[in-house]
Amino acid sequence: MLFTSGHGEIYTMPPGANFLRELARGLIEALDPANNPQRLADTLIYVPNARSRRALAKALLEESGLSALMMPDIRALGGLEADEPPASAETALADLPPAISAAQRIGELTTLVLAYYKAQGLSLPEVSALAAARELAGLLDQAALSSEPGSGVDWSKLNSLVSDTQLAQHWEQSLQFLNIITKDWPAKLDDAKAMDPYARRLGAAEAIARSWADAPPETPVIIAGSTGATPASRLMMRSVLTLPRGLIVLPGLDRDLPDAALQTLRDEPSHPQYALIGALSALQRTPASVSEWPGLHLSKSLTARQRLMHETLAPADQTADWMQRLKSLAVGGGSAAFVHKALDGLQLIEPADDTDEAGIAALLMRQTLEHEQETAALVTPARVFL
Repeated sequence: MLFTSGHGEIYTMPPGANFLRELARGLIEALDPANNPQRLADTLIYVPNARSRRALAKALLEESGLSALMMPDIRALGGLEADEPPASAETALADLPPAISAAQRIGELTTLVLAYYKAQGLSLPEVSALAAARELAGLLDQAALSSEPGSGVDWSKLNSLVSDTQLAQHWEQSLQFLNIITKDWPAKLDDAKAMDPYARRLGAAEAIARSWADAPPETPVIIAGSTGATPASRLMMRSVLTLPRGLIVLPGLDRDLPDAALQTLRDEPSHPQYALIGALSALQRTPASVSEWPGLHLSKSLTARQRLMHETLAPADQTADWMQRLKSLAVGGGSAAFVHKALDGLQLIEPADDTDEAGIAALLMRQTLEHEQETAALVTPARVFL
């Protein structure tokens, strides 16, 4: 039963589960708004973005079976970058400057790039300066995402990264260019009385952590659907685990990862489990310590698919015995039957070209949406469908 342990808990739902629908079902069962509507209304829920916030509100109403519902306070974690202050921290957040807009950020960085080249006696086309500004903005974001709460980014270490004398002159030129973000950019932000988006998000999370530490809320506080990929979200998760009715619900964690695979995945940023494993490490938890969301009812084919996908995504150096692993996963049947069950309902379509691919995707989605209560989603690796 949820919220009965007296301390923060971590759950997960496997891939294939309807995450928001199952989350809504579990919360309705635990908080019983039909008999005590205030319990759900007093709940604070953080979800990844505004779209999931709207979808969760709809799912809660449908799962309750009521004609009207006192909704919980549902906030988007991404909203921490905006002017919307998180709960219980309005006063603490009042001193944070606003986040600089994306357009103004790129514009100001472009101006700094042009000024740098002008100081060098060089002329740079504006389109090239814009491209360089976008790369610098990406570097700022990556540095912010890699920092730990309270530590910030130590740009002074750039000076010691290269010791080879053959590279020294080239690196010195690079360091001079990077002064744009290590020296000029902070000064520009001070003049504009603004903050970088990720820096403001972290500042907001730190304010929440202080607020909760001073006055821990007795009502449920939930972070659902976040992978904990950013310093701000990990800080929020750590704070939630200290609360008497704190709850974290992770999406698609592989709870059966062996120790050898865990060690490998910590150095594999491209792996789907990388952010989740990093978040659990920051929380000083292991995948095995995470519970499955209560009340899940998954079909046998979906359970088999989940196991097969986790095995497919195993680190390369852990796949030498994959045939034996398939046999062990095929409980009560052979490997071939297990794979067929896991792939039941899936289709492989091989279009002739990109245009054919786009047309097929559009027709499949339209066919699905012509049936009431059915939904469709398109997941594409950076393709442009026109």
